[in-house]
Amino acid sequence: MKREAKIGYLFFLPTLFIFTVLIVYPLIDVVWLSFRNVNWFTMKNEFIGIRNFVKILSDPIFWNATKKTFVWTIFSLIGQLIIATVAALLLNTEFGSKRIFRSIFLFPWVLPTVVTALAWRCMYHEFWGHISYVLYYLGITANRINLLSLTSTSLSATIVVNIWRGFPLMMVIILAALQGIPKEIKEAAKIDGASSFKILIYIVLPMLRQIIGMLVLFRTIWIFYFFDIVWLLTRGGPSSSSETLPLLIFLKCFGSYEFGYAAALAIVMLFILTVIVIFCQILLGDEE
Repeated sequence: MKREAKIGYLFFLPTLFIFTVLIVYPLIDVVWLSFRNVNWFTMKNEFIGIRNFVKILSDPIFWNATKKTFVWTIFSLIGQLIIATVAALLLNTEFGSKRIFRSIFLFPWVLPTVVTALAWRCMYHEFWGHISYVLYYLGITANRINLLSLTSTSLSATIVVNIWRGFPLMMVIILAALQGIPKEIKEAAKIDGASSFKILIYIVLPMLRQIIGMLVLFRTIWIFYFFDIVWLLTRGGPSSSSETLPLLIFLKCFGSYEFGYAAALAIVMLFILTVIVIFCQILLGDEE
């Protein structure tokens, strides 16, 4: 082996060690734990095979959380993508004070998650919240209500917060892609008589296909296992109406101390995410 190769492997060893300690070992430990019945309340620690996974498939709480997770992910992703694309298109045009608006649009992303949750909980509050007042003033609701406290609206209200918080990141990436489109292409289309709408539909959006596909893939993964916002806003309630899979795993692990069952839930969640990633890769095709 050449001296340069040995030096290269030497520099690679710290990264390999960190990856093993932080990724490989915890994953193996979780897989092993998922085949055991570990519970602090019953003081049990025994090997039970696949019984945790059988229990998951017959558990209505799991299926309800899975349904809520898909609703949470799909609508959050669609809302973030639409708002981010519109905002990026607006910021890509020439107008005064563009930098100020760009900073304002970035504000939700740089705001700490805890602050975001507390602010929105205040706005949703039935007595002093602005949202409850506006809904009551417009006659949409008969009384001033807290949307986070109703089983029919808690998940939707949480999705709105997640859209508001998450769209700036997508906006910045889409804006960077827009600014990378050569102006000559759009100018040539205008000379040929294409309207601004046709340039957007037939030139701009197709050229954004790859970057949007990448964003959809990564944001789907991030939103799917996102925990903070839901926990801080509703804690999965009321009556599990906004309980997603990450919250269910947390409650099983640190609520009822069913570590084996929580580990099995985590493995199932990882499997679902893997299937989603493969499906997205198939849709995106072989493009880099």
